[in-house]
Formats: sequence, structure tokens, C-alpha cells
Amino acid sequence: MKNSLLIIAREGMGSAPHELQTVLVINFFRTLLKENQIPGTIFFYADGIKLNLRGSVIEDLLLDLESKGASIITCTTCLSYFDVLPDLAVGKKGGMSDLIRLIGVSDKVISL
Repeated sequence: MKNSLLIIAREGMGSAPHELQTVLVINFFRTLLKENQIPGTIFFYADGIKLNLRGSVIEDLLLDLESKGASIITCTTCLSYFDVLPDLAVGKKGGMSDLIRLIGVSDKVISL
């Protein structure tokens, strides 16, 4: 998965109740680490940015993924919209030009 782009647009996974969405997203990121399937880049936007704020349910998993080489980028416009810019937990801020460039250079684009 080294040259894969993982795009996260939601605060959880699926269209289940919020509690189940949360369990699923935690399990997904834990399994990525357990199976050593480290994506090249993870891009958070829209409600997905809430997963990359200080104290989120996957903050520690994102730190582990970053330490194993994943680049983590979070939409600056979205952080500003939700007024949480200072609360970014892991990685750096980026914009749509970054996302478009990443889509173009990635071997695989996965959207959750």
C-alpha cells in the first residue's frame, strides 16, 4: 500500500449508527497497523477531519501510522470551517491542490 492514497471524508465508517461507525473506523486503522499495510498518504477532509483532532478515537493509531511512514494531510479549509485549526493532532495541513496532485501520482486511491 506504499503508494496508495486513503481519503477519509467521514468521522466513521459506513452508514450505521454513530457508535458502530466509530468501532469500525478504530478496527480499520488498528488492522492496517497489525497487518503492516501502511498507506503512502492519508488525506482527511469534510467531517473526516474530526478523526485527526487531538483526543480523537484514532489519534494514537495515526501517530503510529505516521511513524511507520504514512504521510498524513488534513484539509485546511475544513479545519478553518469547523474552527479547529489549532487542534490538528497528526501530520500537516493541505488543500485541494495537494489532494489533486496525490490522486494523480498514487497507484491506488481508496475513499472511506
